[in-house]
Amino acid sequence: ASPTQARDGASSMGANTERNDAKSVNITDDYWDFDEFGGGGGVDGIGFGDDEDEQLRLSDFTGDLMGFFKEVPSIPDHLRKEWKKRIRKHQLRIKKKLSEARDGLRTIHEQIKKKGSSLRQKGAKAARRIITGSSNKRVRDFVKEPPVARMIDCISFTLGVMLLVSAEFFALKLPDQFWKFYIVTVGAMMVTRVCLWWGGVFKYFLFDFCYYVNLVLIIILIVCPENTTLLQVCFVWTNGPVGLAMVTWRNSLVFHSLEKVTSLYVHAAPPLLMMCTRWYNTDHAKLCNEETGESCYLPWTTWWGYSFALYLVWQLLQILLTEIIGRKEIERRKLQTSCRWIATHPRMPAHFISLRIARRLGIMAKDESYDHTSLKTKIIFVTFQAVYTLITMLPCKMLYESFWAHIVYLAVLYIYCVWNGARFYIHVFAERYILQFRTPDSIESKSPRSKASTSSIENLIISKESLEKPSVSVSQLKKEPTPVQANQVKESLTSPEQKKIQ
Repeated sequence: ASPTQARDGASSMGANTERNDAKSVNITDDYWDFDEFGGGGGVDGIGFGDDEDEQLRLSDFTGDLMGFFKEVPSIPDHLRKEWKKRIRKHQLRIKKKLSEARDGLRTIHEQIKKKGSSLRQKGAKAARRIITGSSNKRVRDFVKEPPVARMIDCISFTLGVMLLVSAEFFALKLPDQFWKFYIVTVGAMMVTRVCLWWGGVFKYFLFDFCYYVNLVLIIILIVCPENTTLLQVCFVWTNGPVGLAMVTWRNSLVFHSLEKVTSLYVHAAPPLLMMCTRWYNTDHAKLCNEETGESCYLPWTTWWGYSFALYLVWQLLQILLTEIIGRKEIERRKLQTSCRWIATHPRMPAHFISLRIARRLGIMAKDESYDHTSLKTKIIFVTFQAVYTLITMLPCKMLYESFWAHIVYLAVLYIYCVWNGARFYIHVFAERYILQFRTPDSIESKSPRSKASTSSIENLIISKESLEKPSVSVSQLKKEPTPVQANQVKESLTSPEQKKIQ
């Protein structure tokens, strides 16, 4: 009702109250036009009926009614109380309805969740049955079996060589189309890595800077390839911290290992892409217009300002994810992060260089080592990574403005990775690959003729095993040792000859 109608109704009710006894007052439609409230007459006409639409309409102007009661003192007390009582009753009914609706939605959500979990389990069992032949055998256990592992290694080796040759073809023959090849290959590798790492201990490695750079570069190439400033920022990132990360993380070209090929490719492909984009005038994305000379020089604001500012955005996001959002999960499941990995691997360049600098500056004691759980270690690594980023950005201006400097720079990085792969195949892989498939049964069952035909590497491995346990045969290893055999093992491990071998 309008304020004028409210005042007229109040004066009319006051006049009738003077002519009648207060206890026998009966307010009817003659004294109040209840139809204006949307009802059909009487008190229920205000919206107190059982219709749900009227209840909802009541909840909208309940506050206005309560204020109206305060402004009109001539309404009888018993009517005022009755109206308030009814209003409160309907408010409780509305709250009850909302509570029941929330409980219903919660029940539906739980049912959907259970149904989804059941479908996932059925899908996982079906996939296991197709891949492994048994619904109870996990795929991660199946791929570790010797025949399967050998087949996967052969496939990975073939795909690794094909990837290298294809990248060379696009970079030399079709440099203006290399960005398409990059999006397809890096996108496939990143999706594969997410599938392999998301449920494992390396889950939070997916939030490292190299993946951030690759994701940003793909988005720029698809959404805004004409933005020269963002492309220049990506040039600084890919040729600076990401490119030199091949040295920091000791990447190696190991064709048969999908993990090593992926780690190398996410660091090596972006600099090659930016080299093609910078020195070959592509129609899709241009870093330099040779005819006008536009953007052929790297400005200081982009070189240092925008590049480092956007790097800090990633650093804040990583700290938020690893130290706040995922901290409990990392501690509970003992997950790996880049900080924890570097802190627990002293042979990595980032470990011993940062530790040496921290000790010289007095931040770390001379006999103190990194503790990945301490706040001091985390601050040191965040600071060291920021300084490392700034240092690796130094040569980017020269690389942006000199073709031959850029070519030599990338050649040195790629040769370093090839050299690491060669060392891995010669010094590590030959022994490790044979040992992972050898068992005591296979060694014992070898006939003298087959032993005589064993390769020199296998003979070297067997002789090494015999030197490490000179008084224990392979057949003895299969049985539980007796006290006499235990003493023999103990004496052999503590003999001067064994110490000399160690």
